[in-house]
Amino acid sequence: MVNRLFLIVVLIFGNYVYAQQNDCKVTIADISGSYSGGCKNGLAHGKGVAQGIDRYEGQFMKGKPDGKGIYKWANGTSFEGQWKNGMREGMGKMVYSDSVVTGYWRDDKYQIGKLIPPFRITNSMSVSRSTLTKSISFGNGVRIKIMQGGNDNTSIEDFSLAYDSGGEYRMGNTYGIQNAFIPLDVKIMYRTWNQLHTTQYDVIFEFTIYDPGTWDVVLTN
Repeated sequence: MVNRLFLIVVLIFGNYVYAQQNDCKVTIADISGSYSGGCKNGLAHGKGVAQGIDRYEGQFMKGKPDGKGIYKWANGTSFEGQWKNGMREGMGKMVYSDSVVTGYWRDDKYQIGKLIPPFRITNSMSVSRSTLTKSISFGNGVRIKIMQGGNDNTSIEDFSLAYDSGGEYRMGNTYGIQNAFIPLDVKIMYRTWNQLHTTQYDVIFEFTIYDPGTWDVVLTN
């Protein structure tokens, strides 16, 4: 009897979730066939996947691609990068059958001639010096080392990484993110002692990588 009731609850809940997914609308016609993912007020919102003539996987807001995502057209062309209100907006990469264009888009149009920085530091708190250097390693990601007084900083507490793609790892005193998509947004947070070990303070360092590859990030406190 208990098992039967459990099965009924599961079926009802499953149908409810399924109905939610079907009732959650994507307002771009070419990707409005089916949708699975976050939903708010009946519209795709948050991370999700929409499939129609074309396919989009990434962030949504109010039923449209908004944030970071990958759009694949039926002819095989794809765009990986930033979206706003259903249009390409910001850094991204267009992949055609015979070429790749990396650059900056505004109002869904490629901005010819706009200089693209390899990276951009968006926030730095309690960091006395920082360096970001592209290495010869393969793959997209970052390797992070934290220094103090010319040596590895061994007094780090509550270390955390926030990032929008890839997987986190640690090797000795090096923190890293691997198998990431570019552009890559990273936020580093931790607490550390000063060199005399008399005071603790919070450290925040945020940056975006625009140039594909593996980047070595060194922070000095």
